Amino acid sequence: MKKTVCSLLILTVALFTIFLTGCKEEASKPQPNPALADQLLIPPQALRDVGLEYVFSYVVPIRPGEKIKNFEIIGDRFYVISGRNYLTSLDRHALNPVYNWQIAPPETIFCGLREFDNQLYSIVGADLVAFDQAEGKVLMKNSLGFSPLCSPARNNNFYYVPGTDDRVHAFRAADMVRLFDVSANDGGLITTVQATNDFVVFATTAGTIAAIQPDSPTQIWRFEAADAVNAPVAYDGKRFVFSSKDACIYSISAATGKLQWKYLTSAILTNAPQITDSFVYQFVDGRGLLALKKVNGELAWQMPDGLALLAEDGRRVCIMAKNKKLLVYDNVDNKIINEIDVPGITRWATNTRDNLIYLGDDAGRI
Repeated sequence: MKKTVCSLLILTVALFTIFLTGCKEEASKPQPNPALADQLLIPPQALRDVGLEYVFSYVVPIRPGEKIKNFEIIGDRFYVISGRNYLTSLDRHALNPVYNWQIAPPETIFCGLREFDNQLYSIVGADLVAFDQAEGKVLMKNSLGFSPLCSPARNNNFYYVPGTDDRVHAFRAADMVRLFDVSANDGGLITTVQATNDFVVFATTAGTIAAIQPDSPTQIWRFEAADAVNAPVAYDGKRFVFSSKDACIYSISAATGKLQWKYLTSAILTNAPQITDSFVYQFVDGRGLLALKKVNGELAWQMPDGLALLAEDGRRVCIMAKNKKLLVYDNVDNKIINEIDVPGITRWATNTRDNLIYLGDDAGRI
């Protein structure tokens, strides 16, 4: 029988280790090894057998014993961050590296990247730092004067930084003057904050998710879940979707904060959901990966061996599963179309933007 062909494309980031003695000077930065750039994590024929193909591979310059800490998909860039805070920026469409850079000192707390108006920003240690997205250069570094939590948010006029004092602190972006603080007054730490020019939304470990005016601590609406809200909260322009440690997945209106639907799972949730045009994907310990219909929260399917969404391509979905398998699943017929063993894969990213799959390993030997 002829196999069904899935038009998903695959991009593989091959991680390579190389020893050099320093990171601060340009000449001492780790360098990729061209001799290994063509070594692939998965045999090309094995991919073709399940309807996938390589777009490109790349060797990330990291040191011996170092591992990849995080993958980030932001706009047209794909960022790889190592355990020593060494960042590699890849153009997702031109399919080539843009820059490699020591974005923060190796032992410093670095909270990942967010993007606004062609700038990246993050918490580095106790500082709020903004970077030029094109080259990665530091544009602004501001000592906050309090202990920040991850991660801040930004709109046209303000930065919003959650602190260990259970408050969100608002800074004017033009001059970093602190204008106001706001708390949920529920005794919980801030787990996540998001901002638009119309509202700011933050959630807490006590289960509160609240919206305030962007230029004042005036509350617009407030919703109470039964337990801590997991970060991040997903937003699609109309709704906020989030999971809570009360074992429920929630969808609430972005305009009013009113509950649209709630889905009870069978386990305490520690991962945030991922949303696409039609579905909400949630990993549940002991039940695998669930797909809920975004419009009403009804269960579409569950994959007991599923670990994470990799990418969608219309009705077809690629899933990372247990036992080092990559599954191609039909979202309409609710069945596995194809599967492939991927024994070398230890890292992956969830891509809700297009049909590229991002995979990697820790050591870089293929």
